[in-house]
Amino acid sequence: MTLTSTSAKTGRHFRLGILGAAMSLVSATVMTGVAGPGAAASSAASKYNILLIPGLTTDPFYITMGIGAKQEAAKLGVNLQWAGATTWSKSLQIPIVSAKLATHPNALLIAPTDDVALFKPIDAYVTAHIPVIAVDTTLKNTSILTAAISSDNYQGGQTAADTIAKLAHDKGSVAVINVVKGVSTTDLRQAGFLAEMKKYPKMKVVATEYDNDSATTAEAQARALILAHSDLVGIFGTNLYSAQGAARGVDAVGDKGKVFVAGYDAEPAEVQLLKQGVINILVIQNPAMEGQLAVQYAYDVLTGHSSMVKKSVLLPNVVATTATANQPNVAKYFYKTSL
Repeated sequence: MTLTSTSAKTGRHFRLGILGAAMSLVSATVMTGVAGPGAAASSAASKYNILLIPGLTTDPFYITMGIGAKQEAAKLGVNLQWAGATTWSKSLQIPIVSAKLATHPNALLIAPTDDVALFKPIDAYVTAHIPVIAVDTTLKNTSILTAAISSDNYQGGQTAADTIAKLAHDKGSVAVINVVKGVSTTDLRQAGFLAEMKKYPKMKVVATEYDNDSATTAEAQARALILAHSDLVGIFGTNLYSAQGAARGVDAVGDKGKVFVAGYDAEPAEVQLLKQGVINILVIQNPAMEGQLAVQYAYDVLTGHSSMVKKSVLLPNVVATTATANQPNVAKYFYKTSL
């Protein structure tokens, strides 16, 4: 992917820098920090090379994370490398992680595409005395991680459930369209949604589907759900493609305004559907802050300030609805594709 391309994957303020280098599947461009205010130690810090491997390189969520990381690297005077696959795949991410170990980065920031399969290749960095910070997604066994930074995905799922319930007046059937099992973030979103729905006695979860990260599959699943459940009032799509597909399915059968769609993130295509009322709710993360904080934590560890690092950080979510989509205090959290 490129950091200026568009493509999938929870308030805080951040400044955005500019990323413009082209990225390929297994190669990375070294993004060198520039001295900024407070960078008195830049000459010493510039020896540090921090590697960021996102879940995929073609997603505005991760592009926005890269922008935040780049900004912080420039502020601190460290070098930031970016490498990753153009699609979400553990089979593609694992060889990249393994190959980049040979570049001997001083720290690894990574969004694991599988919470079990990535343990061994990440542990190889720890064995080599390279600190590892998980961003966005994480591992099931977090013992090898220096820190894990993510949004509060469980709470995000709860928020989606509560907002659908409010729009539907606390009655009717709902469904979840998820991606695949074994992704820490989307699993938590689903769990939060299902748990919160138990608070509404007149509402019932009738299905949990998996679309393998395909909007086309999610659309077909949404159409089938509407046909099978005449009282369906809500669908929760746990990521970009799930939400887009669900929304298009609802729109295609003419149930816009009857079946409310809650989605995750705020990528351009989702925001457009939100403003049109095809998607009704978006739970928005702050990937730029995740990237900034991860670089700061890596720098803290490398400069002997590990006491400043928290083992686990859950950043709050922002909720947008069709009614609030054009409000500046909401729109500022929408994800970027380029600057």
